[in-house]
Amino acid sequence: MPQRTGSLLIPLFILLAGLFASVYTRVLPSLALDLLPWLPYVLASVMVFMAWHFNRGKVLLAGGLILLPAFYPYVENESLPSSFTTVAAIGLGLLLVLRERGFFNRFVFNRILFLGMLVAWSVSYEKNVINFNFLAVNVPLLQISLSALLCWLMIALTSLLSLITWWRKADGFSTAVLVSLVTLLLVECMTFSAHQESAVRSAQILVWVWFVVAESHRMAYRDELTQLPSRRALNEAMLALPRHYAIAMLDVDHFKKFNDSYGHAKGDDVLKQVARVMQRYGNSAAIYRYGGEEFTLLFKGRGVEHAQALLDQIREDVQAEQLDVSTETKEKTVSVTVSIGLALGQTSDAPSEVIKRADQALYQAKKKGRNRVVLAA
Repeated sequence: MPQRTGSLLIPLFILLAGLFASVYTRVLPSLALDLLPWLPYVLASVMVFMAWHFNRGKVLLAGGLILLPAFYPYVENESLPSSFTTVAAIGLGLLLVLRERGFFNRFVFNRILFLGMLVAWSVSYEKNVINFNFLAVNVPLLQISLSALLCWLMIALTSLLSLITWWRKADGFSTAVLVSLVTLLLVECMTFSAHQESAVRSAQILVWVWFVVAESHRMAYRDELTQLPSRRALNEAMLALPRHYAIAMLDVDHFKKFNDSYGHAKGDDVLKQVARVMQRYGNSAAIYRYGGEEFTLLFKGRGVEHAQALLDQIREDVQAEQLDVSTETKEKTVSVTVSIGLALGQTSDAPSEVIKRADQALYQAKKKGRNRVVLAA
């Protein structure tokens, strides 16, 4: 639950800020009012530039989709919901299930071509170039046409897909899609002036700008394999340590031999398994991937007192985990062990020296037979 709340907090704040700002657009000076309709397009340009810089093709497509309903005022048909909103919602839903393929390649071109076909259909439908007379009949009791009902059903299904995906993943992309769909529905169903709509759409685009910034930060500070904070994050954490702290260095025993026996893919599985075990104790220690098969645990405050006991528990839990290394001809599971060196730090100690002592304690743990915790002298 905290992860879901955290993923939604800032995007939701941006949307609420946009809605709040839209209320006060009428008090803006005339120059600001003249420039406000251009703000969504300026922010969209920033969004596209960032998508290019960070090689995010799906962000490029999202930018086009969320601006698509802005063309609704320029069409003649006043059906509700507009086909532009329907296409935008469906497109955002498709982005949830498509893989990221980069910014400029044949995959993105094919996706743009497909979405372009949907846009062409929307323009033709809204301008009555094409029509489906059998869908124009009203649905009894609902007082809306069958075509409008189908549009609402597609939007509802896409919104449900988005909500389920966000609930399962709670990542930045699914959150941005969910907030974008909420914004589309707000603009579609509520009465906004042109300036108010520009403010709300600007907030919608800012959610995506925030996603790209947050994602780039995550890539810089988080290890891709284990999803643990990386060594860079550890270096920053060590800039502001409390008076009492402890640092532990954890190493997977015989990891090179394991890789040689079962392959690098299984070796990666071992690292992910060890990371998952340590994450169970994330409330007691900050956990980082130091590099290779080595991990770092940083204890602060009261956690220092129980550090050695907790490390022993981690060691036992890792040993208890079984990893499937079966082949086509033989079923087999194995377990791995870890060795851990622990060093206590004081305010007067340089963190690099404490890590060095923890490394030396780790070496002693290896020397004494592995699969143990050694406290540095």
